Amino acid sequence: MLPIDADPVLIEARAIAVELRHSRRAVLEDCRRLRGEEAADRLRSALGSALGSASASEIERVVAGLPDELAPGVRDVTALQDRMTALLRRPAHRELVDRALAERALVLRTAARVRREDGERAARDAAIDAIAGSASASGRALTAAEERRIARLRREPEWHEWEGAVRSEAIRDGALVALARVRLREARAQLESGLLLTDQMRGIISEALPALRRGDPLLLVGETGGAKTALAEYLSERELGREPEFVSGYGDITSSQVIGAHELHAVEGATMSEFVPGPLLRAMTSGAPVILDEVNAMPAEFLKRLNRILQLRPGDVYAVQENGGRRVRVAPGFAVLATANEQTPHRYRGLDRLSAELVNRFGANSYRVRYPDAGRPYAQFPRENALLAAAAVVDRDGDLPRGVSAEQIGRVARAAFISQQVFAGEHGEGFADYVSTEREIDGRPGLEESVLAPRTLVSILRKTVGSAGAVTLDHALSRFVEGVMHREDRRVLTLILQGQGFRIS
Repeated sequence: MLPIDADPVLIEARAIAVELRHSRRAVLEDCRRLRGEEAADRLRSALGSALGSASASEIERVVAGLPDELAPGVRDVTALQDRMTALLRRPAHRELVDRALAERALVLRTAARVRREDGERAARDAAIDAIAGSASASGRALTAAEERRIARLRREPEWHEWEGAVRSEAIRDGALVALARVRLREARAQLESGLLLTDQMRGIISEALPALRRGDPLLLVGETGGAKTALAEYLSERELGREPEFVSGYGDITSSQVIGAHELHAVEGATMSEFVPGPLLRAMTSGAPVILDEVNAMPAEFLKRLNRILQLRPGDVYAVQENGGRRVRVAPGFAVLATANEQTPHRYRGLDRLSAELVNRFGANSYRVRYPDAGRPYAQFPRENALLAAAAVVDRDGDLPRGVSAEQIGRVARAAFISQQVFAGEHGEGFADYVSTEREIDGRPGLEESVLAPRTLVSILRKTVGSAGAVTLDHALSRFVEGVMHREDRRVLTLILQGQGFRIS
């Protein structure tokens, strides 16, 4: 494969192609926003291919019918198309670009083979999970035939067709780059749907699902911003296939608010009392999951009632005290998914320690949701934080936007990783070398209340990208630090970010 930087013609062709793709997308998205999908489709057709198949007069007719603010963007696209056409007009240039495109096609075919083999492995794993999940949901053991099917699936060979297509290091490296772009597009889609599927998340989902399908309760424990709630919502919506009922925990919530209460209504001039079920009772009777978010912020009186509720399974009968003891049958599909912040009184105020009795109700279905890259030595690259940071800002093609470089993504990912591990008290391998300025106070980590958590990292990066160049990453990070209430935390976060080369004002 001809390296893209080996010839000035290829360098120019690549630069034009990248700019043309960005410019076309920008003007089409602006047109869609201003005039709707139909107008954007007409404009797309008029612009034609990257080589400028539309005539100048045709484009001008389209421009004449568009808002004035779109005209400059359309003319930018046509100017780029004209530059590409002029570049390829010379036969030698055309031949050079065609050879590079042929090599690029080979790279993409190689990457597609790798993806296909990955898909086949994933399909086998899904088939195994489906067999085991079906048995688990029915509360039974695997049959001998099911065990044989699982064993056969695990024995299926893993072919590596793509290895035969790798005839050079350039093809190998190009295929890896193409696969990375695919992974970024997947990560972007996952993040937009609510949850980035890291290895940790996939592991919890795979293990927790069979129990949830039986109606067993689930407890997710972890530090703030670690995606506990997002994971609970993903399990409910994507895996169980039901929109969950949702209860946010706070200190004054009552059983009546969660389970239900009688309310007065005016009916034909008379005042009538009617029982109105709360979210938990609605979930029970409709067969939906219920998410109890920050359950350890709920008062002890309600948690005592919750002890009994966590023992219920589909088919059981529950006597509703708030409705005069009326009995309701728990419908299939009901399950309780609870989240709780770590028990750190100086950090999460208003939280009580969950009783051993309550925690035991979750049995083996309690999972600690750790920050990305937990357990990774400080000297290693934080790949999960980096994937999260990149997924937050890449476009549909997997490209980083202008104003945010891969080098910046790496630096902010490392800063986030360090802050997360310091906040969680994970002073592991390499801590002294990378966080020598940190100190422990009375056995507590160097960050008391604030952290560059995953959701904070995503928010800061999206603010930067969404500002159209008005807000730099350094400025957005400075704003984050400035908003931290704890003085020592501001100092520690500043040191971490400055240590990664950011200018914090």
